[in-house]
Amino acid sequence: MIPLVNALACLIALGCASFLWKKGSSPYRNGALLAGSLLLFSVFTYFGGEMFDARLVDPTLEHYPFRMMALCLCLSTTSLTLYRRRYLVLAQALWFWVELFGGIALFYRGFDIAWMRILAILGMTLCSTFLSRISKEMEFCLMVFWIAVWVFF
Repeated sequence: MIPLVNALACLIALGCASFLWKKGSSPYRNGALLAGSLLLFSVFTYFGGEMFDARLVDPTLEHYPFRMMALCLCLSTTSLTLYRRRYLVLAQALWFWVELFGGIALFYRGFDIAWMRILAILGMTLCSTFLSRISKEMEFCLMVFWIAVWVFF
């Protein structure tokens, strides 16, 4: 995907993240929002990937909706009030898991693995485990880091 579509995907993930984990929401509502977000990400990936050349089948887009979902979960953890660090580390570990095994699957198809992206996510996941308290400034820095990893790597 071109960087413009990649940046648009980041904005869509940020928009979906703002609706997750509201106070007083039920697990059914959150599950429905997660499923709806994943469906939206899949539709966006289909049209975003097919928009520029419909004749090519791009295998790198197979795990793209799951990457968007992992980014959405990372961004949504900043709005949590309880157990924020725990869920932040879990969301980053999910993103690392998707990137690593998606990269391995693509490697078997002859594509290169995005090692810099994987190492950046792993490094931030390991560093986030040692945060004692996440301030508003640290939340902003984490969000900027995630968006930079998404767009530039």
